[in-house]
Formats: sequence, structure tokens, C-alpha cells
Amino acid sequence: MNRRRFINTVTAATAGVAMSGFIPMYANSRKTTDALALLGGTPVRKNKAWQKWPQWDAAKFNPKMNEVMENLVWSRSKNVSEFEKKWAEINGSKHCLSTVNGTNALSAAWMQSDLHPGDEVICSPYTFSASIFGILYKGAMPVWADIDPATFQIDPQKIKEKITSRTKGILPVHICGYPSDMPAIMKIAKEHRLFVVEDACQAHLAEIDGQRVGTFGNAGCFSFQTSKNLAIGEGGGILTNDTEYYDRLYSYHNFGYASGSVSGQISSITALILANKIRMAEYQAVIGLCQLEKLEEQHKLRNENGAYLNEKLAAYPGITPVKLHKGATAASYYIYAMVYNQDKLDGLSRDKFIEALTAEGIPMSTGYPNDPLYGQPMMREMFNSDIYKKFYTADELDFEKYKQKNHCPSLIKTYNSALWIWKGGVMLGSKSDMNDIVNAVDKIHNNVKKLKST
Repeated sequence: MNRRRFINTVTAATAGVAMSGFIPMYANSRKTTDALALLGGTPVRKNKAWQKWPQWDAAKFNPKMNEVMENLVWSRSKNVSEFEKKWAEINGSKHCLSTVNGTNALSAAWMQSDLHPGDEVICSPYTFSASIFGILYKGAMPVWADIDPATFQIDPQKIKEKITSRTKGILPVHICGYPSDMPAIMKIAKEHRLFVVEDACQAHLAEIDGQRVGTFGNAGCFSFQTSKNLAIGEGGGILTNDTEYYDRLYSYHNFGYASGSVSGQISSITALILANKIRMAEYQAVIGLCQLEKLEEQHKLRNENGAYLNEKLAAYPGITPVKLHKGATAASYYIYAMVYNQDKLDGLSRDKFIEALTAEGIPMSTGYPNDPLYGQPMMREMFNSDIYKKFYTADELDFEKYKQKNHCPSLIKTYNSALWIWKGGVMLGSKSDMNDIVNAVDKIHNNVKKLKST
């Protein structure tokens, strides 16, 4: 039975029983009778392991690592350049600059932008603190636009509402590996001449109309930390099509030395700009080159499994798979995310649902805690710094007013309803593995009353 026929059948059946005055709570479920593992039953995944992550083919890759180690050229050299070239090509970008990690990639992207103290950057609030470090380093003010709770992504309409004469940039975050609505965001950016840095640290190879995320804005930043879909251990990258901007980034990551349009005549070791040293090492690049060999194949499998889960889990009223916005053609499925609806599960708490699902062998979590960045202590600390006191009024630095002004109701709703399957190898599993997730959800839906009574 295809999905449309299945949904129509369920709808008709539900309507029929509604006429008699009785509606079954879980009309879409498969009437699983097995006892929940949390209540003494057998787990769905008893003695079954998920795919390991990260993955390393020792027989194939160790010789490549041994070669670079034995050459004793460990600082940035030909392997880093090759990795940058391949990462730019696979994403369809003109330039890539590698960095020691994704946090430094994000910071460098803002450090080399035309951003100054007193300026504002509109940010997605559903993210990790590292996303905004560069904005704070520049003395600019993060302004928070709420998210669409169905997609977890920043809402373009909310961006429009936050624009002022001081707005200089936008920071969309492709959280969990789902693409933000970049066509809509870039339209806003062009209308207001805003600098856009995409935080694509979780969104390797995600696409909108066939275009890879990280290539829409002025810069696109990636993380290659151990858990990411392209796992190096630590590592980062910045994509850009702006050659002059790339030259400044290259100079910045290498002590401020001359690079392309950043030129000087004094000596090769003269710092021309205030800079940093955040170069990727050769052995990092070799790991990245090895991981690239299977990335597109793994990306395809993640999307096949994501689509399969989206279809199967849509039948259950207690959970709703996170949606791709119109135009998105692929996610990275770094995290498989859902929205929990307690009311449709007879009031069963999200914590109890997660506990029961985990007992069945499914690695489930709530995702980020209910701790929005606009209320975290680091923001108060920045407001107390000399640079912020110099460029902002006391009213603008009133922390309680700032939190109230930037409050994002949909973000808070998402904090309290999000479900994450966050384990690197899960989405690389077989159809049998995906069915285990569906079966575990099914067991819970059909044992809710027993679960609530314990």
C-alpha cells in the first residue's frame, strides 16, 4: 500500500469510528503488543549495535597517514591545499580556506567582514555559543530572530521584523543539518546590503534546489569535529566566492602575512593585518581527504534513511518529523530531529518517552537545553566589558531588557518539544535498523497507559 492510500484509509477509518462516538487514540499504529523494555520486556534492539562513528579503514588509510607522518612535514602544506581544493569543488564554491576547527572558521568569517562595534547582526537562536563568538569579538550586537518550530530554522519573516539602520549582517544556522531558507534570506540581505555568514557546521552537502548550503552567503562555515558527517577530529572550513575576501581570510589565518590582494613590500614575515594562527595541519587534512572518499555515498544513504523515517513516523500522532522548507532538496541528517506532542500521547512526558525509547535501544535526547544564548552569562559579561560600554547606551546594555526584547517564543517551544537522534552512525544503518526505530516508537504508542501508570 502506498503512503497516500495508507493515509486515506486511516482517515476514512477514523472518520467512521468518529460517527459512532469513539476515536482510537492511535489509529495509525500497528497494535504492537510487546511489553516495553522499560517495563521488563525485550528491547527492540537487544544485542544489536549501531554503525560506529567515526569510521576508519585502517588497511586503506593508514599508509596515507604514515606517509605524511614519516615525511615530517606536519604544518600546512600540499595536503591541506588539496583538501581545500576538493572541499570547494564538491560544494561548487570558488574558494575554501581550512582552519583548525569550525569555531575558528566562524570567528574568522566575521573578523574579516566589515563589522564594527555598534553594528547589529541578526542571528538564529537555535544554535551553540560558538556560532556568535566572532560577532562578539568585533564588538557587534547579536539580535535574535525567532525560528519556525516546524523546521527548526530561522524564520525569514522574523528577520525582516528585526532589521534596523544598524543591521549589518545575518547569521543563519543550518541546525541539525536541515537547510535554512537561504533564497528568502539572501533576498532580504540583498535588499538591505547585509553580509551573510552561513553556519553550516552541521550541514555538510545539504542542498536547496541542487545548490549546496554554505555557498549562498558571503561565507559558509563548516566543522569537521569528530561527530560531524565529515569527521577529522578537529577541523574547519570557510567557503566563499569573493576572492578579495578569501585573500584577507588567508592572511588572517596565517599571522597576517601577505596573501594575494593583501600585499606588502617590507618582508615575507611582516604582519600586514591584525591576525591569528589557525592553520589546519597536514595530518588533519589527510584524515579529511580519506573521509571525503565516502562522504557523498554516505550522504545519499543518510537522505534515503531520513526520507524513509519521515514517511513511516508521520503515521504516529505523538511525534512529527522536522520538515524541510519548500525548495530544500537534501538535508545532511547530522541529527534526525522530531517534534514531540505530549497532548497526543495522553499527556506522557517527553522525558518518559525518551527514557522508554532509549530502553528499546534507540539513542534519543532532547537536544539543546532550555538555555537561550540571549540569556547566557557570556552575554552579560560582554555587556560589562569596556568596548560594549563605550559603544552602547546603558539602556541597550540592560541585560533584563535585552533578554525581554530578544525573547523567542518558538525557540522556547522547540527547546521543550524537540527530539534528537544524535549518534553519528545511526543514519548510516540498514532498512532493518530504521524499522527498529519505527517499531520502538510503535511500542510506546501502544503501551502509553501502562507506561504512565508506572
